[in-house]
Amino acid sequence: MQLISVTRGLLDNLGVKLIALMVALVIWFNASGQQQVNRHYIASLSFANVPDSLTLVGNVPSEVELSISGTRRELLLIRFRKIAIIVNMVRATAGRFTYQLSVSDILLPPGIEPGDIRIVAPTTVNLAVEKIITERIRVGVVFEGELSSQLMYNRLPEARPVWVKVTGPASAIRRLQKLQKIPTHPIDLSRVKESVNREVEIAYEDDILEVVPNLVMVSISVDVRAERVLANVPPTVLTDDKTRTTEVFPKTVTLTLEGREAVLDTLSSGDVSIVIDLSGKPPGSYTLAPDVIVPEGVASYRMDVDSLTVRIN
Repeated sequence: MQLISVTRGLLDNLGVKLIALMVALVIWFNASGQQQVNRHYIASLSFANVPDSLTLVGNVPSEVELSISGTRRELLLIRFRKIAIIVNMVRATAGRFTYQLSVSDILLPPGIEPGDIRIVAPTTVNLAVEKIITERIRVGVVFEGELSSQLMYNRLPEARPVWVKVTGPASAIRRLQKLQKIPTHPIDLSRVKESVNREVEIAYEDDILEVVPNLVMVSISVDVRAERVLANVPPTVLTDDKTRTTEVFPKTVTLTLEGREAVLDTLSSGDVSIVIDLSGKPPGSYTLAPDVIVPEGVASYRMDVDSLTVRIN
């Protein structure tokens, strides 16, 4: 019976009681909303009117911490608005630019007076300002991975165009000039199976550099790697005294050539030269390593002997 009485007491005049509760909450909210408090906020920092011939480099701050005083209600509303600080760079010149931040640089939200705001950190911005310059820089094609062992280059890959125009801060351009090239994004050689033309983007810091054009065409010309054996190739002896006779041992050499299949298929022993130069040497016996002359397209060679014995009579 006691529980029924308590329940009935709570439910009696329920509407009136709810209205009274809401009025009490409104009064409490209004009273607490008028209390003066202090809060910290983060404002965005930007730089306006930078001369067209200049740019900011290095560590450029983008936020500033503020301390704002006001009523709870005012500060609660600020949370839903962006606070921005704008620094006017119209008088900037190349070099260091130091600026003392002021409340006058802040775009104040409605209801907040300048005296209610204090800049916490940073209070001063110290910026590096550089001239913007334009230079022609050579393109350096970058590769990763390796070409298949069954393939070889017909010619070294090169970008087209070979040179690009790069615009940006003077220090960044000077670094590229020191490197003597601006790189491309890497091309994976392990995926190359045949000759191909590939469009590749220049790899650069797009937030500080402008590259024209920023795409280049890289031609990768390859051929099948092959091996060819040329047997019985006679050495050629060069001497400055035609009255002397010479003897060479062994009389012929076997050459194993490695290179482009299209080139090796058409080679004969007459297309290569094994040369022994005896100019200025008196009569006698010499053991010498010959010079081997091979046509373009032959990547490497090996002989069946390391040296030849030559006798001048």
